[in-house]
Amino acid sequence: MHTTKTTIRLPEGVHAVERTADLPRESWDALVGPYDAFLTCRWLDVVEATAGVPMTYLWRERAGRPVAALATAVATTSVPWALGRPDVVLRNSAKDGLPDAAELLAGLAGDPSAVLMPALVAGGRHVGSTRVLQAPEATGEDIEALVRAAEALATDAGLASAAFLYLDEQDTELTRILDSRGYRSCTTGHYSVLQVPPEGFESYLAALPRKRRSSVSAERRRIREAGLRVDAEPLATADLPRLAELESALLAKYAIDIRPDELLPLMHQVRDYFGDDAFVMVAHADGGIRGFAMILRHGDQWYTRQTGYDYAYQARTGLPVYFEVLYYRLLEEAAAAGVRTLHYGLGSVQAKRSRGCTTTRQRCHLLPL
Repeated sequence: MHTTKTTIRLPEGVHAVERTADLPRESWDALVGPYDAFLTCRWLDVVEATAGVPMTYLWRERAGRPVAALATAVATTSVPWALGRPDVVLRNSAKDGLPDAAELLAGLAGDPSAVLMPALVAGGRHVGSTRVLQAPEATGEDIEALVRAAEALATDAGLASAAFLYLDEQDTELTRILDSRGYRSCTTGHYSVLQVPPEGFESYLAALPRKRRSSVSAERRRIREAGLRVDAEPLATADLPRLAELESALLAKYAIDIRPDELLPLMHQVRDYFGDDAFVMVAHADGGIRGFAMILRHGDQWYTRQTGYDYAYQARTGLPVYFEVLYYRLLEEAAAAGVRTLHYGLGSVQAKRSRGCTTTRQRCHLLPL
């Protein structure tokens, strides 16, 4: 391991490296909690291999061991991961009428791309629950030292802003620190999780409201009658080109133009770094793959990472493939494996709540530099 040489003076006890290979990996991962699958070293390996931008990893030590850590990445207007760009996130939040977003957008001194980009994105490049990793003994001073270090890196690199794009409402200490340092914030969405009943699908179904129970039962009956089958399959043997086609089709529905060949490298990296801890739920019907969801295992937590569907098939049949793949069959597999929580991330909040998810608010914190 070596510490990055920078032209800035880092706060006392703060170290920085630019490659995951140089991290104190065991100590970093010791800071990771149940909701931090996308801040583990192996996920950061995947991001580093596919992001195509500079990344810096910061941590603060006390008594010779890390007590807090922060992953950062540089976002430019040319990166394909639009939901990791402060300007896009702010525009989308304002368009969706999310609290404080329109006011924050209007208060910028010009176009958000000109004012905010390029930006240092802190807390991870994933969508939802971006944060500072911390040990139980970490203090507010430890956390603020990392925030100051991130701001210094951004200033030294000539970036226009620093941002935490999806800070959970329960992260009150980091919120307090960012507020005190002049960050402005707005809501950027809601993070959804589903608690898995140990008794399995029937217990899940019984907990839903009566009308929803009836509709779910009817949906599953139609799935069976149509002969659609959803299986859990290793990512290592999956038809990745077909899955990339389906994911590209889903992204196109949200005006995100990413070709299948641009999605394949990430799938390959997940396969290589996660091994047996990555698998796919695959919907088969009429001799083809009609939908999928990629799942990452993180202890007793499962994370839905990527998904996609054959919309021509869905239009022809009217089948609820999305819910069968991502909820009903996945929950059956999760209960059988002793999983406690399924993580669904941001978006489609009403659909997720209607299937039993609970949500927490996510907020974007921005500091023009």
